[in-house]
Amino acid sequence: MPLRREGGQRRVARVEVDLTRCAGYGHCVDAAPEVFRMSDVAEVAEVLRPRPGPELADSVREAARVCPANAVFLFKDGPPDPDGDGPAG
Repeated sequence: MPLRREGGQRRVARVEVDLTRCAGYGHCVDAAPEVFRMSDVAEVAEVLRPRPGPELADSVREAARVCPANAVFLFKDGPPDPDGDGPAG
């Protein structure tokens, strides 16, 4: 499902990490350190900025793309579509 374009940029409204999928590779942290970090208590990624600004959209999309566990989910803004507000990546 494509993300909404705002001012010519695709916007990411919300970011989540599925902790049941996350295997602690840290690729998301490498791609977007402003948004993700590795947990101090478990070998999983944590979201620092669940609603990143448009200036971080590219790095957040890259983080989702490089996650080998497919644990990073990106959500679009606006009201849910008829199929629900599911992952957009």
